[in-house]
Amino acid sequence: MKKIAKLISLLLILAMTLSLAACSSKSKDPYDQIPESTQGKDVTRNAGADNVFSLNCNMNYSFNPLIATNRSNQLVCSLVYENMVEVDNDFEAIPNVLTDWSCTEDAKTWYFTIDEGHTFHDGTPLTGKDIRYSLERAINSDRYRGRFSSYQGSGYEGNKFTVTLGIGDSQFVKLLNIPIIKSGEMDEKRPQGSGPYTYNEDYTALVAYEGYPDYQNLPIDTVYLKEYSSAESIISAFDDGIIDVVTNDPSSYTNLGYARTSEIRSFPTTNLHYIQFNMESPLGRYDTIRMAMIYAFDREYFQDTLLHGNGVGTPLPMYPTCKDYPTAYAETLKYNLETCRVILENSGLKDYDGDGWMEYMSAGEDAVLNLIVCSDSSAKTGMCRRFAEDMESIGLKINLRELTWDEYKTALEEGDFDMYYGEVKLRNNFDLTELLDPDSSLNYTRSTSTMYEPYMNNYLAAADGVRSSLYQSLCEYLAGSGAIISIGFEQQEIIVHRGMIRGLNANLGNPLYDFQNWEIILDDNNQQGEGEND
Repeated sequence: MKKIAKLISLLLILAMTLSLAACSSKSKDPYDQIPESTQGKDVTRNAGADNVFSLNCNMNYSFNPLIATNRSNQLVCSLVYENMVEVDNDFEAIPNVLTDWSCTEDAKTWYFTIDEGHTFHDGTPLTGKDIRYSLERAINSDRYRGRFSSYQGSGYEGNKFTVTLGIGDSQFVKLLNIPIIKSGEMDEKRPQGSGPYTYNEDYTALVAYEGYPDYQNLPIDTVYLKEYSSAESIISAFDDGIIDVVTNDPSSYTNLGYARTSEIRSFPTTNLHYIQFNMESPLGRYDTIRMAMIYAFDREYFQDTLLHGNGVGTPLPMYPTCKDYPTAYAETLKYNLETCRVILENSGLKDYDGDGWMEYMSAGEDAVLNLIVCSDSSAKTGMCRRFAEDMESIGLKINLRELTWDEYKTALEEGDFDMYYGEVKLRNNFDLTELLDPDSSLNYTRSTSTMYEPYMNNYLAAADGVRSSLYQSLCEYLAGSGAIISIGFEQQEIIVHRGMIRGLNANLGNPLYDFQNWEIILDDNNQQGEGEND
């Protein structure tokens, strides 16, 4: 490693032999200490079966980080490109290429400082022109478009960068964990980046970039690129030690089953599971019925049983580790079937004829609540089945329809439901506008109300110190109107070989975050291979 002086000092202190001190300048000997797991588990061995460090990729897909959809390619891109800022697992912004920032009192104008020590892999300096270009291309890309709806324009001069918004957002900086590409290269399959690694001539490997500010701390010189396309081949290559890091979505139908001897670290996402209503349907139109359903979902079951601990249940649409999350208020909205039953009865839904089933307002036909869910996830269908069982235990009939994606989308568009179970990737500031705006393509409620706007806008524009109370006001409005019911958030996984890597600090925007501070432990005296990619 480039940290050779530190290594030699350690070896001298430990009185290691001269032969051990002669290891590769990019490596530490695997026997000079017992490797530690970033999960806090006991580790007794390392794993680097082919003695090199490799990632998977797919040459049939783009390596442009602003449009890359292939999960493997996105992982490769995280070493080739730098994000404007990083966002940690409490959804707070961390300086990166943009080193500091401030905004006007109304949070409509933002001022950033650019770190001038960054260059692209062709040696040209990274400037405000490149940041502006990358931001505006991200706005028009499918991968990032939704998060910049309030963007109006930007400018730069020297190492200063300015952004203007149409709606104040004091958390706008959290949206900027997006990669920077060189101006003018959006149409390139591999645009120039400024990250710690660059491609070799035949794109079979990434090599450490000497112009990277933290070059001296990079753990290895070469990251080899393998290519496996099918889920089975990726799993096999990882289990055989041919590729060394993968990411996984355990709640998706694409969930890959890696060996449990691997080291798995979960990290938060903004992927929200939620319930909304058709506010024109016979039962969905009543706010008291909608409000009762807040208490009808067992979020611990969602978190611990359905997602096997790879998620977090919450009655509020904000990740619970965020500093603005109102914990005490969330406790008042916990799963409680008795509270649900009482609210339903107060709304007029009760068993009037003594047959054990609720009717609405009279002893007429039994009330039936129609719930639809897409069957692509066992977590989603499992949650809906549990809900149906719970509701029928207190006397409310549920017509649960588990639909294919095409059937589900058609039912949403036609309003053929009282409730639907949905999933959406929220922005890093937990803005709900796309789910509540009557004109949004993601709003299937058929509501024309804009009463949410002052609550949402006040929260978004609020400064530190008052934001939490304004977010609670928004949540109180949502609870009182039943506009949206939060179930919880998914987590995703980064998976490595047990004992091979130390220093994992994955986050949603960058699973390989802080790579320069990783320690990578390989077999064969821990030497990173520098020869051919076998």
